[in-house]
Amino acid sequence: MFQLWKLVLLCGLLAGTSASLLDIRGNDVLRKLQSGLERGLDTFDSTLETIFQNLKTELEFRCSHEVVEETQETENLLEQLISRIFQVVYSLTGVRIKNVQVPDITFEASDNGADVKIPITADITVNLPLLGEIVDLALNVGLQTTVSIEPDTETGASKVVVGECPNNPESISLTVLHSRFGLLNNVVDIGVNLARRVVSSVVQDELCPRFLKLLESLDAECVKKLIGKSQPGEVERRLPPQPHRGWYAALCLQHQQV
Repeated sequence: MFQLWKLVLLCGLLAGTSASLLDIRGNDVLRKLQSGLERGLDTFDSTLETIFQNLKTELEFRCSHEVVEETQETENLLEQLISRIFQVVYSLTGVRIKNVQVPDITFEASDNGADVKIPITADITVNLPLLGEIVDLALNVGLQTTVSIEPDTETGASKVVVGECPNNPESISLTVLHSRFGLLNNVVDIGVNLARRVVSSVVQDELCPRFLKLLESLDAECVKKLIGKSQPGEVERRLPPQPHRGWYAALCLQHQQV
């Protein structure tokens, strides 16, 4: 009887004006998120700036050595920062983004400096009105920019120059793991679209600005060491992914191939 009631409700959501309620609710969620992003997520969680400063200190510590040491602490702090950001997003939107992983960070030498890339994976559960949490997704998003060392036109000293952090639709991949109650594609698509728009807003207004701010805060000598002595065309400097994360990548690949 309970399952039949759910089926009737789902059919109603897909019929007439009921189907548009999910879109209307989604727009309300996005407006609330945008308002929060404009205020700054630090106003909701004071620990974000603390974690950011710890991350900056960790990178500077690594740069204090003749040879930059590769440690897992940088990835751990990045994961903490991104996880806290997504916790605030959940409180604003009802879109739960958890199990954040940063498999590796790369500095790949180029003609003018280096291409910097931070891949992020996570799990998403979308909470739709009346139905509760019903669509589970796997998220892959890649943050990237360029960094170079250039002479200051006034002082002649070296300075760090950071490029843009493009928010391309292709950089956000969402894979449906499963949906509950046997939802029809129309409702699943609404959940996926809502998740994509939430992630895109967070990337543009929160993750990318913090990513650029972190690189800009480092001194020129530190950035030189992070880039290393690689010349264009050589193998990139890569912080190796941790073995214990291999199961997650395999799981994502499995679902993408289905």
